Amino acid sequence: MAKLSDFLGGLVSSISDARANSDIQSVKIAEEYAKNDLLKHFAVPRMRVDTVEINIPVAIDKLLEKSQNVYDPIDNKSFSSKSYQQILKSLEVRNFSSEVSKILKTTISEHIQLLEAKIRVHQIENALEEFSKDIALKVIDLVGLIIKDRKRKSFNKSELLKLQSSIASGLQSTLKDEIKINSEIKVLESVQVIVEADKLREIKPENIIMIKMTVSEQGMEWIKMENKDGDIVSKLMPE
Repeated sequence: MAKLSDFLGGLVSSISDARANSDIQSVKIAEEYAKNDLLKHFAVPRMRVDTVEINIPVAIDKLLEKSQNVYDPIDNKSFSSKSYQQILKSLEVRNFSSEVSKILKTTISEHIQLLEAKIRVHQIENALEEFSKDIALKVIDLVGLIIKDRKRKSFNKSELLKLQSSIASGLQSTLKDEIKINSEIKVLESVQVIVEADKLREIKPENIIMIKMTVSEQGMEWIKMENKDGDIVSKLMPE
C-alpha cells in the first residue's frame, strides 16, 4: 500500500534520475571522444527524454479525510480600519502624517489579501499571528518618520523590540473576532492505493483503476546575466 501522490512522484523522480544518469554518461563519452583523433570530429551521442507514457494499474485501498474550516470573507474595510486604529493606540498618537498613513494603509491592505489566502485556502492556523508580526515590523521600519513627525526622542533597540511586540499582540487581540468560521467540512487529504502486482492479482478486475500518466521533459540550464546593479548572477532557466 502506498500514498498515491508519493507513488506517482517517485515515478517522475525516477525518470529525472534516468535523464541525469544519461547526461553523466554522455560527459564520459565526450571525454573519450576528445582523446581520439578520429572520434573528436563526431557528434557526441546524447539521449533526451521527450515524452514518457505510463499505464499504471492500481486499486484504491483507503481514502483519508480531514476536517477543514470554511471562513466567512474578511470585511476588508473594517479589518483595515481596526488595524490602523490599533497601531495609533499602541504608539499613543492621534494621527500620522500623510506619508506614513499612505504607506501603512497600503501595507495593511496587501497583507489582508495574504491573510485571507492563508486562512481560507491554506488553512494556516497562526495566519493572524503572522499578519500581526509583519505589520508590527513595518511600523518599526517607519519609526524614524514617526519620530520626525512627533519630534520626540529616539528609541533604543530594547524599546523598539518591546514596542514591536506590543503592536503585534495588540493587533492580534483586536482582530481575532474579525476572522469568523462559518462551518466545518470534510475534504480529501490523501488516497492510499495498492500497487503491488501480487496483491492486484487478488482483486477483481472491475475494482482496478488504470492511471494513464504522460510525462514530458523540459530541461533547465544555468544562464549568466547582469542584474540591475551591474553584477553578474546565475539563474536556472528553461532551455
